[in-house]
Amino acid sequence: MEQTELERFLSWEKRVGALQYALRVINMDEIFGAPSSGARMRSESEAVLAGELFTLENEPAMQSIMQELLAQEPEPALRRRLELHRRQAERFARVPKQAYLAFRTALAESRGAWLQAKRDNDWPGYAPYLERLTARYLDLYPDDGSGVSAYDRMLDEHASGWNTGRYDAFFSAVRARLVPLLQRVAAAPQIDDAFLRRPYEEPRQRSYMRSIVRYLGFTPDWGKYGESEHPVTSGIFTGDVRFTTKYHDRSAADAVLSTVHECGHAWYFHNVDPAFDGTILAYAMEAAMQESQSRLCENHLGRSRAFWAANYPELQRTFPEQLSGISLDRFVRGLNVSRPTPIRTEADELTYPLHIMIRYELEKELFSGRLPVRALRDRWMEEYSRTLGVVPEDDAHGVLQDMHWPYAYFGYFPTYALGSAFAAQFFCAMRRALDVDALLAEGRYPEIMAWLGRNVHRYGALLTPDEVMLRATGEPFSAAYYLDYLANKYTALYGLSGGGKEGAQ
Repeated sequence: MEQTELERFLSWEKRVGALQYALRVINMDEIFGAPSSGARMRSESEAVLAGELFTLENEPAMQSIMQELLAQEPEPALRRRLELHRRQAERFARVPKQAYLAFRTALAESRGAWLQAKRDNDWPGYAPYLERLTARYLDLYPDDGSGVSAYDRMLDEHASGWNTGRYDAFFSAVRARLVPLLQRVAAAPQIDDAFLRRPYEEPRQRSYMRSIVRYLGFTPDWGKYGESEHPVTSGIFTGDVRFTTKYHDRSAADAVLSTVHECGHAWYFHNVDPAFDGTILAYAMEAAMQESQSRLCENHLGRSRAFWAANYPELQRTFPEQLSGISLDRFVRGLNVSRPTPIRTEADELTYPLHIMIRYELEKELFSGRLPVRALRDRWMEEYSRTLGVVPEDDAHGVLQDMHWPYAYFGYFPTYALGSAFAAQFFCAMRRALDVDALLAEGRYPEIMAWLGRNVHRYGALLTPDEVMLRATGEPFSAAYYLDYLANKYTALYGLSGGGKEGAQ
């Protein structure tokens, strides 16, 4: 019996999903620490699968079928799936398969080279790989006659409707509001947090992390966690989510906050409507939405007194010599200190968006041709000195610190700041509906995730970020919530005058 157009689409969608599943598993296997001697065969297998996926996603007959199905006014979930698939196909419509395969090869080489270069503190050894990768990535954005730059198209893929114009305005507001506040904080009497930077043995941190993961409600029946050079999360299916964290032997809290951050991503994938599994709606959430959930968990929950009221006693028992005599209030104050650091993942909330702003400006220059890749390190040093007043001790803690560029996540960095701004608005709405502090202190973290599940997560990629924001909070996105939140928090923490508007807590 001949298949209907809908049946052919659903069969095609299953094949696309299966190939994407295989590629995600290969990627997470590498991140979790697959044997290095198997790298060549993994890369070759990944390239073959990626090539098959490229061919399948750009199958001309399927594009016609999807267009015909859209003309039949399908129900909303199917319409959204068709629209997202067509958008992806249109991105590559003018890209020869050979150019895509060349990019995948450059990507595989870049990932391995970066891991080694970071270990060896070897920027000159890695720079040629990034040079090739950015060139091959630009090949995926040929002139489409729209007049929209390649970089604007990259930005739009991670946050639809956001381009350099909107981000320039956003970061201008961030700079205008936060740089003076950072200067006032730096001039205020400083908070003692030396106890956080004593030696904290990694084996004991790993033992303690098991209790944190249980508190977060991340259970083996739907998740797996491990360690990697750079923390990352991958949603394989709603019932199979994996993340990694990283331990620092001279920090009491960095690994905890990293774990809370990545578990925020994990809950997002897990709480998507299971009916979307195997479809693009289960994993194609925009990056700014993804980061809003991880940053909400890390900062609004993980840095709060209520969170640590439940978790600090066990930390103190695990590290009695480091934390003896350190009260809960003193610990939480120390945890929220603002102090510029060259490391983005170790940054406090106040300086974090400035790290993102630096990367955004450098990306703009890279993809406009104004900044050669080999000059990137020097510009990095200049911007850190000018904006944050710090200089990385070496390239491993500087230009090589992040995985995003080696993994071709170009245009992604700005979503961390935008996601942080989304998070502040979501959190304000959540606090109107829940006694968040009581739930955290009583160890009822999954109930908070359930609210996010009902109001944010369950939609997956069914709705746009603007639509989710409107449904969850009752109003359009406003960066004022984020900037007011930071102003309120740090003026109170450091005993400064002023702050933000009432209500943007």
